[in-house]
Amino acid sequence: MKQYRMILLCVTLALVVCTSEEEAYDYDIERTEIRTWSALGINQISVSTHNGAITASATQDTMITAEITRRCSGTDSIDAEEHIDDIEINEYIAFGELTLEAEMPSSDGRNYQGAFDITTPPSKYLKLITVNGDILVQDMINGARLRTINGAIAIEDLRGSINGGTVNGAIYCVMAELTANESVNFGTTNGEVTLLLPSDVSADFEAWTTSGDVTITGFSVVTYTTNLPNHKAGTIGSVGGNAVVDIDVAIGNITIQAN
Repeated sequence: MKQYRMILLCVTLALVVCTSEEEAYDYDIERTEIRTWSALGINQISVSTHNGAITASATQDTMITAEITRRCSGTDSIDAEEHIDDIEINEYIAFGELTLEAEMPSSDGRNYQGAFDITTPPSKYLKLITVNGDILVQDMINGARLRTINGAIAIEDLRGSINGGTVNGAIYCVMAELTANESVNFGTTNGEVTLLLPSDVSADFEAWTTSGDVTITGFSVVTYTTNLPNHKAGTIGSVGGNAVVDIDVAIGNITIQAN
């Protein structure tokens, strides 16, 4: 019995020590800064982060502007202040490309986050990548490549080719224009894809989902080469000289409709 009590006492003390060593990072702080660059000579903007959203929208200004928001938690205000600068924001320009990166420290429970809100002349090609965050692109005219994990993608009034992929997230896209030799390529593992195209578009399409339905609606002419509930392919509008639409979903519905 004494031996049992001694073991129980040791286990209890160990639990107390472990509990006392755990930090409660329940105080949050946020810091926002603005950075600007001349758009002259820049053709592409690349942004990457973790635990944060990325938005990019068009402006008629001649400058590229980034509103950068860093967030960090700590045991109190002093502790949080001491660690928010652990999030490094790297920037560099080379060969016509502006690159912005939020580099997070090794995870220690402090809930580091980094978000970017970009405004730019609309002619810049965008390459945006995040983990645990949404992506929003508005009114750009030269296409984009978008990637996120655990986040949604929303695209409004885009011109040019678009390539977007997410893991665990929906995709919603409104194309203001899609011309010959341009393409729309979307993929998601778990989420719906909704694509709105101009009603007079000419596009070869293929849309396939493992678990869900594919719907093509609102167009005056649709010619099918494959017309199954979960897999449709063919041509929207006229035949020849078309744009290309390719959508691949694991779990979720696909809708392609006239805007």
